[in-house]
Amino acid sequence: MAKMLSFALFTALFYHYRMRSVKGNKTIELSVPEITEIARKYNKTHVDLGTGDGRFIYESALKDPHTLYVGIDPAEKQMREYSVKCVKKKLDNALFLVSSIENLPDDFSEIADVLTIILPWGSLLGGIVRGETVIIGKVAGIIKRGGEISIVLGYSAELEPSESERLELPELTPEYVENTIAKAFSARITNINGIEILDYSKDKLGDIGSNWAKKLTFGRDRKLYSLKILTKL
Repeated sequence: MAKMLSFALFTALFYHYRMRSVKGNKTIELSVPEITEIARKYNKTHVDLGTGDGRFIYESALKDPHTLYVGIDPAEKQMREYSVKCVKKKLDNALFLVSSIENLPDDFSEIADVLTIILPWGSLLGGIVRGETVIIGKVAGIIKRGGEISIVLGYSAELEPSESERLELPELTPEYVENTIAKAFSARITNINGIEILDYSKDKLGDIGSNWAKKLTFGRDRKLYSLKILTKL
């Protein structure tokens, strides 16, 4: 019985500390230490959380070969197209990891010099907007000391009524972003250096390198906010 329990514990720990990675048409497994080892080969690591199809990762890796770009999203199939493109272009500085924010391993921490969350959706959006301690803590834990978190928010209860109702999303205003979201991050990041909250122009969405962002540039007007969090070394 003891041996069976030990084997079960070993198996649970083994899978807990490994992540699925989309590599072209294949899916491989990487441990967090293996990901960290890959990151050491580059000047910086940029993590894009809720990356969607991964176009942002692909285009960024093409432009900047000295930075490791890591896209994380729970939708494995969605990232396949741009992962295949990365393989064809031999972009070793692009990683596509399969995970939701809730299932991100605890040791996936202090990895990113830059963390972007661009127009999040689902539980990631709900957790950030409502200032949920667990989600905010997971997000904050990814960034290195001296790193930067950049978040772009822009949902609309009028344009996305079913999702807004399902996630119980409040109306976004500058006051709400400052008093709820920014304060939630301030409570979780002890070495915070400053938080900048700005209205975000819809015209800038086309520069992001995301298919969803580009679609929104042609859609109806909506309020967009940029939240930039700087940390101290």
